[in-house]
Amino acid sequence: MVIKPKVRGFICTNAHPVGCAAHVRQQIDYVKSKGAIDDGPKKVLVIGSSTGYGLASRITAA
Repeated sequence: MVIKPKVRGFICTNAHPVGCAAHVRQQIDYVKSKGAIDDGPKKVLVIGSSTGYGLASRITAA
């Protein structure tokens, strides 16, 4: 199945699931390559961590 992007302004309203998974994996690999944050918080509460800022917060906090 071919999924064509639907974009409204700067917001993409659909995406290919395999492409999304690959992009999240790239973000995780990038954060891991930077190493741990010195004196960073030990515990973090992220509410709504499935997309957007929540997912980015979850990736960086892990």
